[in-house]
Order: sequence, then structure tokens, then C-alpha cells
Amino acid sequence: MPKTNNNYQNKDPQAKFQIDGECRWFYDGTEIKRHAMVCLFSRYLKRDSDGAYNIVTPYERVAVGVEHAPFKVINIWMKGKGNSCNFFVETNVNDIIKIETEDQLSYLADEKNQGIVPYINIRENITAVFTRSCMLDLINYCDYHEVNGLQTFGFWSNRTLFPVNLIEDS
Repeated sequence: MPKTNNNYQNKDPQAKFQIDGECRWFYDGTEIKRHAMVCLFSRYLKRDSDGAYNIVTPYERVAVGVEHAPFKVINIWMKGKGNSCNFFVETNVNDIIKIETEDQLSYLADEKNQGIVPYINIRENITAVFTRSCMLDLINYCDYHEVNGLQTFGFWSNRTLFPVNLIEDS
């Protein structure tokens, strides 16, 4: 399982845009309540190689402070059965992503609840954190499978076994 950048690193109190730990968007201290506006801004969200988030348009670049992750997974479902099924997730900004490659997923230890926190790479090093209910749904889809003589806990999608492995926070 690949390592990810630290998901807790982008607190920027000077940024006009802020995304809190619940993935709520704020501008200049006021929550953006119109879902369509959040979805619009989310399309322009980029992450630099140094981990900084920005909203980038052809006309300007605006810093965004991110408390945890900019998006969250609000729904997970599968189509098909067995090792030929496909899993899909939906984010709070209406992105639908098919789980296709191992580098899309990462898991961090949740010290507070003694569990795991799954993340999915949405695009260009921008992640979405699974809500607790979606994390539990994901784990419910998992089972033990024999791989190279070892029992591996995971789920199938896109004809690939996705093991649930913890990674170290970097």
C-alpha cells in the first residue's frame, strides 16, 4: 500500500478559504452553505508538490487552508459479484470514483477509536476521507482471501484484491 502525504498538514489560518475537519467550506470566516458553490470551487482545487492547497483559475490563485482532507466519501456501493465486482464511491461534492488501482487507497490508524481511517485519492494527490459509516460499509465488504499462501483481509474491485493495510503517517 502506498504512503501518502500527511493529511493533517495544511492548516493555513491566513488563507481566505478554509476547509474544516468535517469538510465544510468557509470563505473569510463564513460557511459557504450553497452546495453548488462548494462543488464549483472544488473543481478548481489543486494541490502543489509541497502539499499546499490552492483554488487555481485562469485568472488567479487563492490559498486554501485544509484542516484534515478537503473532501469526504459519503456513499460506497458495488456492482457485480465476487472477484469481478467493481466498487464506487461518491464524495460530498458529487464526484463518483471507481476503485481501480491500489494507489488510490490508503489507510491510517485512528488512535482515538483504535481503528482505521481510509482515504481515496480523488485526483492529482487530493484525497477524500471516508465517513465513519462508509468506512464501516467498506470493512463489511471485506473478507479473508488467500494470496500466495497467506490470508489477506480485503475486497475485490476491478479484478484486483485491495488489502486493508495500515500505513505510517508521514
